[in-house]
Amino acid sequence: MNLFLRFMIVLLSALRSPIANDPLAPTRVTVPVWRLDQAFAPAVPLHRIRSFTDLATINSVIRIGLGRLIRKNGWMPIIQVETISLSGELRCPAKVEIVTRIVGWQDNYVCYTHDINMEGETVAVSRMLARIIGRKGVKIGIDGIARELGAPAESPRLDASFVAMIAESETGRALAGSAHDAA
Repeated sequence: MNLFLRFMIVLLSALRSPIANDPLAPTRVTVPVWRLDQAFAPAVPLHRIRSFTDLATINSVIRIGLGRLIRKNGWMPIIQVETISLSGELRCPAKVEIVTRIVGWQDNYVCYTHDINMEGETVAVSRMLARIIGRKGVKIGIDGIARELGAPAESPRLDASFVAMIAESETGRALAGSAHDAA
């Protein structure tokens, strides 16, 4: 129930905000850390941190105007890969600020970073690879979407870790496709 409440708060706040002039500018969302987030652990577990980054991604997609394009065209965003590096603990009660940046794109992949901050310090960093597909699984190129949103037509240079994530994702998708065809 607490995830649904947070989702509604983030969604309504993002929908009421103006569309950002620069889709590559960082977006911010603050979410509370509640006692139930910890379950029986001394700190917030990784799966809950992932749910926070999902909320931050939804916030970013809506605030930069991508949400309208997705809905208008019937596209579907899919989180392909996410890695999280922890450098501290999330404990309750607290508020967490998540700063989300689109760092670049390639083909139909969008690369995000999420800095998860508590009390002014970064306690975790998420690197997320998402892709957008159209109806019936058709690839949607990000270059055209970027132009429509007012971003440069070409992606900023991706670092090696994102390039590796994309290559691994493509390999996995190719292997899954060949296994599906063989069945």
